[in-house]
This record gives sequence, structure tokens and C-alpha cells, in this order.
Amino acid sequence: MKPPLTRLVAKPLLLALAVATAAAAEGPPYLLKVNTWVCTTPDAYDQALVEQDQTKGYGELMALKDRLLAAKSCMFVDDEDIEDMMAPFVEIVEQQDDKIKVTFTIEFYKRLSTIGAAFNRVKFSGWTAEDRLADYRPVEG
Repeated sequence: MKPPLTRLVAKPLLLALAVATAAAAEGPPYLLKVNTWVCTTPDAYDQALVEQDQTKGYGELMALKDRLLAAKSCMFVDDEDIEDMMAPFVEIVEQQDDKIKVTFTIEFYKRLSTIGAAFNRVKFSGWTAEDRLADYRPVEG
């Protein structure tokens, strides 16, 4: 069964609205670069980078990611998290030297059936390096 035309039109329309909302905020809309640490403090961010440099391979990196998340010290923002970020995407709250405190909301969803899904939105806040920010520019075409 095909979805109604309104669903096919509504999704791009909502995305356009989200981008317009983000553009209306001060400055360009931002995203985080893939595989960015967001931590409770600037020092925790620096420590996460030191520990990441000491990892050997993907398995150790994932173990570090899980350990820091369980300690509620840092989260590792990967491509799936970035894909699920909601407008206005990443907002800068504060700056200290080369670190910035950011907030962003990620929408987690779980398919319950072919016609139903559960959505949960979580707002995150933490510190990262300023160079981990990327301008969000929609591809025109």
C-alpha cells in the first residue's frame, strides 16, 4: 500500500520549514562534524581526545565511547546522530578559548509496525572544540 500523497509532500515541506527556522536564528545553522565528542566540561573533552588517541582500532574506540557515556562524561556523536538532529541543529551557548558549549536535539525513533513508530526527542548540552562545528548548507538543485 502506497502512502498518501500528503505524506510524500509533508516530509520535504517539514524539512524546508526546519531549515527556514534554523536560518532565521542568529548566524548560519550549524551541525557537528561526524565523530565529535561532546562532553560535560572542556577538560573532559580534552581528556576524551587523549584517550581516543591511545585507542587501537574500532573495538577500543567503541569501548571508550561506551565507558564515557556510562560515566555521563562524554558522548560520541556519529553520523546517525547527526542525521537525526532537529532544527535549529546545533546552537552555541558559550565559548571558552577554542571550546564551545553547544545544545542540540536528537530525535530517536523506533518502528513499531508497518504503520506506526515511537518518537523520543532528547536535548543534549555539552562542550566540544570550535573546529568540530560545520555550517549546514542545504544542497540546491
